[in-house]
Amino acid sequence: MSKTKFIVILTILVTSGPAWAGAWTFPKGQLWTKLTFMTQDTGESYIGVPRPGIPRGEREPNLLNGEYSSRTFFFDTFYGVTDNFSIGVQVPFFNQTFEDQELTALFGGPVSSTGFSDIRVFLKHKVTNGPVVSSLKFGFKAPTGKFENTQGLIPVGEGQWDFDFIVQVGRSFWPFSAYANADIGYRLRMKNKEVERDPGDELFWIAEFGYQWTDKLLTVIKYEGIEGKETTSLGLQLSGDVKKIQYISPAVLFNATESYAIEAGLRISISGQYFPAGPVFQVGLNYQGNPFSR
Repeated sequence: MSKTKFIVILTILVTSGPAWAGAWTFPKGQLWTKLTFMTQDTGESYIGVPRPGIPRGEREPNLLNGEYSSRTFFFDTFYGVTDNFSIGVQVPFFNQTFEDQELTALFGGPVSSTGFSDIRVFLKHKVTNGPVVSSLKFGFKAPTGKFENTQGLIPVGEGQWDFDFIVQVGRSFWPFSAYANADIGYRLRMKNKEVERDPGDELFWIAEFGYQWTDKLLTVIKYEGIEGKETTSLGLQLSGDVKKIQYISPAVLFNATESYAIEAGLRISISGQYFPAGPVFQVGLNYQGNPFSR
């Protein structure tokens, strides 16, 4: 396998997780897209409010036999404006359901929300090139999804803006068909003025290692997480509303053609707080190429 081909495959992979992953930018005129489907069903969570004898952050069954179900699609696309500068957009679509004994008594069944969520836009500039690649990335989330303030309902939109500032570093270990990548970012979260809720800012990260076994098969392991701060609602700090989660995420990517790849992965939660626990299954279809070339 040539070094050039490995770097192209590597670029497809490191951008195939969350839209902020990967230090590599795309060549000028190259378009990358991915459609991801993620699913989770769980009756457990990492609790945010302590229970008698149980500290916050422990993995426990939801109170009142609560059950959470999520079916999510993410459409991500990036375009190489120059060899060192890429722009990207992420469009999510959520179908979420929550049910417990109280909601069943009040509404006769589960509450659910379905629709397009908040859109994210990204700008990425490659700062250094070579065996070690580094990039600076800026992103923002616009409140385009529908926000509803209803008991038990997890709305598809959050009703506020986010601004992401990310440093990315990656290294290819060529002639070995392996790479490593690390991202660290800070998310500035603005207030939802409709309900006077100010979600806490977040620190997020990803560490990733991948190995190309054959021209067609690549495997990857990721460690990723989010560490949030306290939410403020109506001027009061909510110590129980602090979002934290950490995952170990193995994945396999199969290169079906030069332009298309199929990915399957699993996100295994290992710790958290005020966050659903349990595995998240995902599959994705990637495309990379220059659709405008003749």
